[in-house]
Amino acid sequence: MGSFNASNFVFNDIPSETYGLQIYNFGDSAPFNGIGSSNISVISQRVLRKAKPYYLGRTQEPVLEFELTFGSENSISAMERDIISSWLFGVSTYKKLYILQDDLNGAYFNCFMTNPQAVYIGNLNYAFTCTVLCDSPFAYSPVRTTSGSYTDGEVNDDFTIYNYSSDDEYLYPELTFKLQSIGNSFTLTNTTDDNRQFIFTAISPSEEITMDNDLQTLTSSTGLLRLGTFNKNWLRLLPKKNAMNLQGGVESFTITYRDRLKIGG
Repeated sequence: MGSFNASNFVFNDIPSETYGLQIYNFGDSAPFNGIGSSNISVISQRVLRKAKPYYLGRTQEPVLEFELTFGSENSISAMERDIISSWLFGVSTYKKLYILQDDLNGAYFNCFMTNPQAVYIGNLNYAFTCTVLCDSPFAYSPVRTTSGSYTDGEVNDDFTIYNYSSDDEYLYPELTFKLQSIGNSFTLTNTTDDNRQFIFTAISPSEEITMDNDLQTLTSSTGLLRLGTFNKNWLRLLPKKNAMNLQGGVESFTITYRDRLKIGG
């Protein structure tokens, strides 16, 4: 099993030092124990009188989860316990958990903390154990951004995006672009991905479009429904290098994404 050597953490933008808490190690147990995020399930099919099963594919484990133990050098009162429980266990949506360890380089888990149990020593509460339940098989890197701005009319620009994710699936980034006052189209070609083209046509000069290519949603600054002007090739990134070509009367664009990291496996 993996282990974190760091003592401090941040959850829901609040550092553990606020409540005098640190990640703890009890006996031979590590502060981090759980299913590694590299774990996969293999899908295969056996056929009568065939010794070798047919490989159909593989899937990542549904979500990453692991046990975490944290506590204080001083005993935790009932009032403090209530405040800590509200902070860590009372959230209604996934929150970011940062383990403050140098080699994690700002990576975080998007998670709930569940199944809390108070740890008592001599009838005094000094620590908690809980299960960290993530929203995916991965941790996430800090935001990566690729952007450009132009003032010279029609654009024909080549650039490169690197997807450093630890798995071999497509990564679907967020994209915002704005046209110049002469613009009416936007074409982004991923030449590495067999020249796959992402195309908008017949849109308005100076229009700005914002897209989440993972959720497959888009909005326009005009308030118009623009799905009909889009070729439906949602923007995706291959693992590692993606050679891109941009064409159109574009004023600016921004592509943002987070690498998916296999931590603990």
